Amino acid sequence: MTATVSQTTRSLLTLNFVRGIGPRALARLSADPRFPRTALEDMDLLLPNVRGKLTEEALDTARSRADENVEAAARDRAHILSTLDPGYPPLLRATPDAPPLLFVKGALRPERCLAVIGTREPTPHGEEIARRATRHFAERGWSIVSGLALGVDALAHRSTLDVGGHTVAVLAHGLQTVAPRRHQALAEQILEEGGALVTEYPYGTAPIPPYFAARDRIQAGLAQGVLMVQSGLDGGSLHASRAAVRYRRLLAVPVPTAQDRAVPAPEVQANLTLLGTASGAAALLQCATADLELLVPLPSREAYAVLEARLQGVTPEPPSEGLF
Repeated sequence: MTATVSQTTRSLLTLNFVRGIGPRALARLSADPRFPRTALEDMDLLLPNVRGKLTEEALDTARSRADENVEAAARDRAHILSTLDPGYPPLLRATPDAPPLLFVKGALRPERCLAVIGTREPTPHGEEIARRATRHFAERGWSIVSGLALGVDALAHRSTLDVGGHTVAVLAHGLQTVAPRRHQALAEQILEEGGALVTEYPYGTAPIPPYFAARDRIQAGLAQGVLMVQSGLDGGSLHASRAAVRYRRLLAVPVPTAQDRAVPAPEVQANLTLLGTASGAAALLQCATADLELLVPLPSREAYAVLEARLQGVTPEPPSEGLF
């Protein structure tokens, strides 16, 4: 059994395994209209930076690894997509640092997506918001994107499944494993109920800390907006929150309860900062003050309708300048 992979995607997949060719080079090559008609050995004609890297030995090794990934995808009934494929999520393709390759197990629903993320140790109010907000949007046909992590992520996935909704887990490793291991059953349930597991990392890639930070941008890139339930001032959720603003997507932030403010709970300090002064919010998000127009406070469940109306107005726009 072999997976269906377009020729251009197979070429990008092969080049991905050539030492010294990274995402920046792949993005530049795939953007060249001559790429589909150019042999792998001649890619230096399109991008001089790869000259000297495309030796016969390097390409033989890369082709072998590409074949292994295609075969693994076939066994998993997974798909390997590139930005050149029509099935690549349009919202993600519109980001300036879109991953050149995506490995997808299950089915995506890219039309209406909301990323729901947050701390691994939410307060009781945070748990309530994660469940309530997720169910609200899932019941209305929004695909809920999260990262399969402990805490808010798992609550978002499970709450979506509880109401028969569609959810996508973005992974920081290859599709051959699940991290954390305790969420293996949750990952299987996501697939069984029509959702998807997504990663930019090839089969065999193990989870390491930098990959978790990098995958957070994909959560933001797949969605019209990010709902950051709760986070500390150094929480990993801020990676996706900053990416959302950078991509001109919405960032929804629930208002902490009086009890959480009184403690004060470390898990809500990012919320308080983002909902405080403009200068403090801009500094935490590493953005211009003008970008705070993308910030949507959620003081109560009545604000969900306001958020949904604004989410529906977010459409993908081609990036003006790439980050790669």
